[in-house]
Amino acid sequence: MGYLTPLILPFLVALGATLLLTPLCAQVARRLGVLDRPAARKIHAQPTPLMGGVAIALGQVTGLLAGGATDGVILSILTGALLLLGMGLSDDRDPRGVGLPWRLRLLIQGAASVLVIFAGVGTSVLPWLTLPITLLWIVGITNAFNLLDNMNGLSAGLAAIAGLTLALLGARYAEAGPEQLPTAISAAALAGACLGFLPYNFRTRIFMGDAGSLFLGFTLASLAVLGSWHNPSTPTAVVIPLLVLAYPIFDTTLVVLLRLRRGQSPVVGGRDHSSHRLVHLGLGRVEVVLLIYLFAVSHALSALLVSSVTFRLSLLALAGSASVLFIFGMVLRKAPIGPTGAAEEGPSRGQEAG
Repeated sequence: MGYLTPLILPFLVALGATLLLTPLCAQVARRLGVLDRPAARKIHAQPTPLMGGVAIALGQVTGLLAGGATDGVILSILTGALLLLGMGLSDDRDPRGVGLPWRLRLLIQGAASVLVIFAGVGTSVLPWLTLPITLLWIVGITNAFNLLDNMNGLSAGLAAIAGLTLALLGARYAEAGPEQLPTAISAAALAGACLGFLPYNFRTRIFMGDAGSLFLGFTLASLAVLGSWHNPSTPTAVVIPLLVLAYPIFDTTLVVLLRLRRGQSPVVGGRDHSSHRLVHLGLGRVEVVLLIYLFAVSHALSALLVSSVTFRLSLLALAGSASVLFIFGMVLRKAPIGPTGAAEEGPSRGQEAG
């Protein structure tokens, strides 16, 4: 377990920094008026600060500095993530709660993705399609986290689980490539920052906002295709990211397919995500978040196991995971859903829209 030693300092520094900075960011948000105000599709009754994403980003940066993960590729990922953080802050500051048009958001996300791709981030599957596949992956996961941030603690908790998993795998197979250890340190710092934010978010003292969910999604998507995630003799790199980020992929796929089936635009906000459907089935919101955590942990454990088996067995594990989520989705599609609104999709505001 000595391979975990380089991860301890960046994890703890990011955790401590975010614990200290989150209340300060909440005060700044109140002074600047960057607040999520109560509305029909939201569950909070008081205006709530929306700059938790800034605290997470600052925690991530301090963790990277403490761990010495400042090579060019990691800095390019941080640059792209900060670009999306700024875009999210622009949306969060909009008092109408509308923000930038979704086409412009996709364009900015695409530009940030191309930045990291040309810096060296990319999938090794089908090399001649590296650019489009990686671009689709990063933009897709970025938006999946943005849409998933609809209940207190949900998006940050899933990001912490994913970050810890990628950190463990990256450090475990540090010999697989020079990118492994910096990737592991970055993932550990991100996990620490998310855990430092969670105590305040669970008590509805602050939300991460679009800025935070976009920052998390972009960073995790980039790290997932940067690392090798396997022993060099075991080609499971394509399976590991799918397992680690299985739940955000599942939730977004479920929402998009069911909205298209109803003849509804996927970019129209509504309370029809898996978390909302579980609430309508009778679970409490904390119970829903913990249940989704359990799904994420089970997939994370599968990813850790898959890294040590043959490619054929890893595909069987992925098929088993997909089967479980498919059955879960078939159950959830029967659940009643809340009203849909006319606003464009993408708000993490209010922990209920999206």
